[in-house]
Amino acid sequence: MARRSEHSQAEIKQMVLEAAEDIVRENGYSALKVRKIAADIGYTVGSIYMVFANMNDLNMHIKARTWQKLYQYLQTQLTQPATPATMKNIALAYLDFSVDNEGLWRMLFEHQLALGEPVPDWYLQESQRVFGLMHAPIRQLDHTHSDNEIQLAAQVLMKSVQGIAMQLLMQKQSLEYIKMAKSEIVVSTHAKLI
Repeated sequence: MARRSEHSQAEIKQMVLEAAEDIVRENGYSALKVRKIAADIGYTVGSIYMVFANMNDLNMHIKARTWQKLYQYLQTQLTQPATPATMKNIALAYLDFSVDNEGLWRMLFEHQLALGEPVPDWYLQESQRVFGLMHAPIRQLDHTHSDNEIQLAAQVLMKSVQGIAMQLLMQKQSLEYIKMAKSEIVVSTHAKLI
């Protein structure tokens, strides 16, 4: 077992997050247990709670990192100037990310804070950045609607993609279902432009 003096708290935090992500990626959110994480990194449960306030705090950090990874993945689809294909490509990349990172992506929606517990601002910023990626191309293509209307359209489009991804992941992930989901996304992005 590692000694506390071998790693700084920042290093332990990073180790915990990486081990937790590995567990979720391989076995899903329901398999995430603090004792399993501690065993995987060679530290005690108490060491984990020295860097995270509680399990919800750890879960929110894992989810924020998933939003960050999704944002980086989707950014590769941005083109200048924006075209209708830009939005379609962002939406299709979102679906690809959700399939390739199913456990982590599902955790975004499976883990919920207790009713009344506030969602941390730093977490909201990470999730909103993903929604913001769709805002810029729609704004560039649509000069007739207000910024609030464009923001709403971007959110509706991204939530449509999330719904399609969730439906796909709840079914058997065959090539046929993935192809059908991609067709639905293409239709959805086209419909938002009309």
